[in-house]
Amino acid sequence: MISFRHLARFAALPVVLAASSALAAPGPAFQQAILAELSPATRTEVQSRATGGNSVYEVLAVILLNNLQLAGTPNAQVVAVDFGRETAVVKVGEAYRVVRFDSSTLSVRN
Repeated sequence: MISFRHLARFAALPVVLAASSALAAPGPAFQQAILAELSPATRTEVQSRATGGNSVYEVLAVILLNNLQLAGTPNAQVVAVDFGRETAVVKVGEAYRVVRFDSSTLSVRN
């Protein structure tokens, strides 16, 4: 099986998340590598929600956004996600900031 950590060396995952535009999901092999790095509970949650046209990557991005908001970053827009480096760039108002998260649980690190 391809390790996500190895894939992350070759490709960052810039993702623009806007309400009006669709999220371009990485290929199936890449999404499977991301799933393999998740904790069992998070993997189960993601797989159960990745139905009806929702890709694994889209579900991961939504969970991350929800966790950012719960961690005290309201009205944030996720601009880019790099699962290999466990970072996301968020825009709050006109300011951008980098937020660290745990790639196995998608919880935000302080």
